[in-house]
Amino acid sequence: MRALQMLFVAIWVALVGVTWRAIAELGLGGGNVFLSDLSHPWRAQFNIDFLLHLLLFAVWVVWRENSKLLGIVCAVLCVFGGMFTFPYLLVAALRSRGDFRALLLGAHARKLPTAA
Repeated sequence: MRALQMLFVAIWVALVGVTWRAIAELGLGGGNVFLSDLSHPWRAQFNIDFLLHLLLFAVWVVWRENSKLLGIVCAVLCVFGGMFTFPYLLVAALRSRGDFRALLLGAHARKLPTAA
């Protein structure tokens, strides 16, 4: 679990660096790039595929949270990408205290019987 947590931190730091560079060079107009990419078939395929993965992740976040309000807030932020998703996963991993079942199931982990 420690390696996974360190991976989340490393990925997030790399993402912050790339995002910082993009903002420094192009400003905050990233939405325009996303929309203009939809005119290119392969870029559109990648962007839609990625967006669907983000939406699936958002649904999982709502499901795993005990508070549905918190789950919805986190899910909306997760749709914006890894800048929130990786810190969310890191916090979830830390709260699970090494239990992958708790990491994946969240509030539902305590409702299921443990394996013998």
